[in-house]
Amino acid sequence: MTISDLVAASDRQAEPLKTLAHVEFQLRVLGLLCAAGAQGRTTLRTPGSLDVWSRYIQLNRSALQCDTCEATALDVAESIDVEVAPGTSVRQMRNQVFHGGPNPENVHPDALHRLVTTNAEKIVEIYAHGHITRLEPFFIEIEGELAALNDYSEGSATYWPRRAPAADIAQQHVLDALQELEPQGGDRQLESFALDIQKDLRGFAQRESIQALVDPPHPIAVRWDLRTSGGTIPRVDRFHLQLDGARVWQSESGPRPYKAFLADICNWTLLKERLLEELEEQVRLEGVVNEELFGDLKRNVPDVPALVRAAGGQIGDGGDMTIARACEEITAMTDTYRGYTNLITLTGEAGSGKTHSLLQYARDSLVARDELTPLAIYISSSGTSANSLDTLLDNRTKSTLLLNKASALALCRAGLAILVIDGFDELLGFRTYDNPLSGLKPILDELRGRGTVILSARSSYAEARLRKNLELHAPMEWPPYVVALELLPWRQEQLRELTSRLPVQTADRHLSPEIRQLLTTPFFCLAYAAWARSPAQLQFLQFVVDRYLQRERGKLRGPDGSELFDSDALAAIFCEVADLSARSAIPAVSEEDLGLAAGLALGRELTNPEKRRLGSLCGMSAEWSEDEQSFKFTHLAIAEHFLAMQVARLPLDQATSLLVSAPISALCAQLIVSIFQTESGRTPADLIASLQQWVAAVEPYDESLPGAISLGELWAKVYGVGEGDRAVRRITVERLELGGSGRVSLHEARIENLLVGPGVELQMTASHADRLDLSKTTSAALLGDSYKQVLELLTQSELAVGQSRIMRALGIEDDLADQLSEIDNYFKSEISLARGPVIVGARDYAPEADSRAAWTLNYGLPAWQGFVRRMLDEGKLTREKVDASGRRKVRLRRTEKFDDPTDQ
Repeated sequence: MTISDLVAASDRQAEPLKTLAHVEFQLRVLGLLCAAGAQGRTTLRTPGSLDVWSRYIQLNRSALQCDTCEATALDVAESIDVEVAPGTSVRQMRNQVFHGGPNPENVHPDALHRLVTTNAEKIVEIYAHGHITRLEPFFIEIEGELAALNDYSEGSATYWPRRAPAADIAQQHVLDALQELEPQGGDRQLESFALDIQKDLRGFAQRESIQALVDPPHPIAVRWDLRTSGGTIPRVDRFHLQLDGARVWQSESGPRPYKAFLADICNWTLLKERLLEELEEQVRLEGVVNEELFGDLKRNVPDVPALVRAAGGQIGDGGDMTIARACEEITAMTDTYRGYTNLITLTGEAGSGKTHSLLQYARDSLVARDELTPLAIYISSSGTSANSLDTLLDNRTKSTLLLNKASALALCRAGLAILVIDGFDELLGFRTYDNPLSGLKPILDELRGRGTVILSARSSYAEARLRKNLELHAPMEWPPYVVALELLPWRQEQLRELTSRLPVQTADRHLSPEIRQLLTTPFFCLAYAAWARSPAQLQFLQFVVDRYLQRERGKLRGPDGSELFDSDALAAIFCEVADLSARSAIPAVSEEDLGLAAGLALGRELTNPEKRRLGSLCGMSAEWSEDEQSFKFTHLAIAEHFLAMQVARLPLDQATSLLVSAPISALCAQLIVSIFQTESGRTPADLIASLQQWVAAVEPYDESLPGAISLGELWAKVYGVGEGDRAVRRITVERLELGGSGRVSLHEARIENLLVGPGVELQMTASHADRLDLSKTTSAALLGDSYKQVLELLTQSELAVGQSRIMRALGIEDDLADQLSEIDNYFKSEISLARGPVIVGARDYAPEADSRAAWTLNYGLPAWQGFVRRMLDEGKLTREKVDASGRRKVRLRRTEKFDDPTDQ
C-alpha cells in the first residue's frame, strides 16, 4: 500500500460519518508528510484531531520547501471549512456530532465526496513532487500495508492502517527513531484513555463504526454502533479523567467507573448467568466421571481444603494457604495496574484437584453479589477441538452470544474478568516442552500489560520452562509477571479427614510405603476409600485399574449384548493409547490411531463390531474436523497409570525408547516403581541404567531433553532414599529428596528443589539447583564447591541468597569478594530468581514501592543503583522503555554476558 492508497477517496455511498472521519485521516497523512519533510525535531503533537492537524499543516507546510506544494497543502488544511451541508462546514459538522449533536442531516453527498477526492489528489501530488525521501517513522509497514502514526509514548506507538484496526508497535528501532524526533503529546493521559476506549470497543462495536474526539477540556466523546443479536444500536458515550487519574463514564444516571461502562455494554448480569450455566455443565461432567469411578463417595464427602504454596511475592507471605484464600488474593489484585499482566501458574500432579479447584473458583466468581467483582472465564482444553489458545478463547466466548475474544480481553484489561485456562500443558504439548510463548504471546500482546491469566498444568516444569522462554525472548512486547502456585500433595491429616467421613474401615488394611506415597491426591484418596470398602480381594493398584476397565467394558458390547473385550484386552489397548499419546505429545488420539493401537495391542485385525464400538473408549471425544474424531482418557491420572503399565510391560529397549521420547511426571514415575514392585518384587533398576546410558551419550546435551526428565523422576523415586554411595549424571527433576545414608554424587544435574536429610553427603559438579534445603542436616553435608551451583540455600537458621551469603552461611571465607563483589553476586542471584520483569525508575533506578522488589533495597538504594550502573556499563543489563502511568520507568533485562562464569 502507498500514500495514494491511504488517502484515496472513500466510496461515494459511504455513510457521512465515515467520510468525515476520512477527511481527518487525510489531514493526518498530510501533516505527517510535512513532519517527515522537516528531517529533524518536530513540533508534532499526537494523536491530534481535525482542528489540530489543520493548524499543524498551516504552520509547518514550509518544511516542504516548495511554493507550489506549500500552497496546495494550505488548500487541504483549509478544506475543513468547506460547506458540505446548508450553512455547515466539515469542521462544524465534526464538532457538532462529537459534542452531542445529531447525526449529519441534509449532507450534500456530491460535495462531501468531491472534497475527499480533491484532497486525495492534492496530497498525492505533494508526495509525488519528491520532497519527502524517508517515510519512517511517521509511516511504517504492517503486514505489507502502509500505516500512519496515530500516537506515541516512550514505551509504545500506535499506527493506523487505512482499513484495519490500529496496531500497537513496540519495535525498539521505531521507538528510538520517534524519540530522536521528539514529537509532543497533548493531554497524554486523556489521549491514552481514548485509545484504550477504542481498543476495548472493537469487541462490541460494528466494524469501522467507532469515532472518538479528544478535545480538552471537553470530555472524550465516542460515537459508535453497539452490535447486538437484534442488530446495531447507535450510541454516544462520554468519558473523563478525575484529578487522581481515575477513569469515569458519564452515564445517564451520573458519573460511574469506566468498568461500569464495559459491564453495561456486555449485559453483565445476563453474561454471568450464561457463563454460569455453561460452567455447571462442566461441573456436572466432572461429577459424572467421579461417580462412575467411585460411586457416591464424591457426592457425599465434603470438600477437603486443598493447600497451595505461592512463589513470586504477590500472593500470601510465602507460607502454605488454602486454594480458596489464594484465589481471593488473585481476585483482589486484578484491578491494580502494574505495567504487566499477572500470569498465575497453578501446577500439580494429575488427580491433585486442579480442575475441581478452578471450577469452584469460577463458580464463586459468577455468583458473587458485588456488582463489579471480576468474573472468571473458565476454559478447559479437555474435550475440545481447539489447537491454540486463541481458538479456544474464541470458541468459549462466542457460545455466550454476548462476547467474543476481543471483548473478553477488553474485560480482562479492565479488571472485570480473569482468564482461567485449565490444562494449558495438554493444549500445547508440554510433554515435549515446546516454547509456551507460541500459544501465550497473542493473548499477552492483546492484554498490553494488564489483567490476570491463570494457567493450570501438571508439572512445574511448564512454569519453569515458561519463565526460561520469557528470558530468552527479550523482544517480547508485554512480558508478564509470573506467580507460581503449587497445589501441594495431600497430607495424612487430609486423608484422615476424608476417610473419617466415609463409612469405611481402613485401619486393618496394610499399605506398602509405595502405595502410601500415592495417597497424595484427591483422585487416589477417593480410589483408596472405594477400595477400602470394597469386598474384592485385589491389590490397591489392581483395584483402580479394574474399576476403570469395568466402566469401559460396559460400553463395548456386540449386537448380541456380549462384551467385545475382556479386562486384559482393554488394558492392553489403553496402554498402547497412552504410549501413542505420550510419544506424540498430544493428549488425544485420532479415530484411526485408536484403531491401530487396538490392533497392535490385540495382535490381530479388529472385527467390524469391534471397530464400530471402539469409539466408546476413553470417555471423551471431540471433533478435530468434520470427518475425524479424537479420543482421550477421562482423567489424567488414569492416562498416567496406563503409561506406567506400558513402560512396565515393554521389553527394556522399547521401554527406554518410550521414556527418551516422552518425559514422565513424578506421579507416573511412582506408578512405574509400584507396578514393578507389585508384579516382580523389584525396582526398575535395569530401566534406570539403560536410560542413564542413553542420556550420558547424548551430544549436545540439553537439560530439557525428555530422557533427562524421565531419568530424573525415576532415579528420585528409586535412589533418592537409600543406603550407600550412589551417583547419577544428567538428570532434570523438579523435586529430589535425598535420604538414608552415603554419598550422593550429582553431575550435570538440573534440580528445582533439592532436599538433603541427615546421614547423606552431597557432591555436585557442573550442576544447578534453584533451592537447596539443608535444614534437616548440617553444612558439613555439602562437599567441595557444590555451593557454587546453588541459587538459594536454606539452613537450620537462615535462608541465604547469592554466593556471598551462601558462603557465609556455610562458614566459608570469601577470599574472592570484597563488599562490592558480594553486592553484585547477591543482586545477580535475585534477578535470576525473579519471576517477572524488574521495573525501575528511568532516572534513579529506584524500584516500585511494593514487596516484589524489596530485595533491591537490602543493601540500601545507593548500592542497588551502583550495581545497575555497573551492569549497564559492562553490557550485562539493558534498559527498555515501559509505557506505564506515573513517573518514567524502564525494564531491566539480562544479556548473555550476565551469567558469565568468569565474573563469579
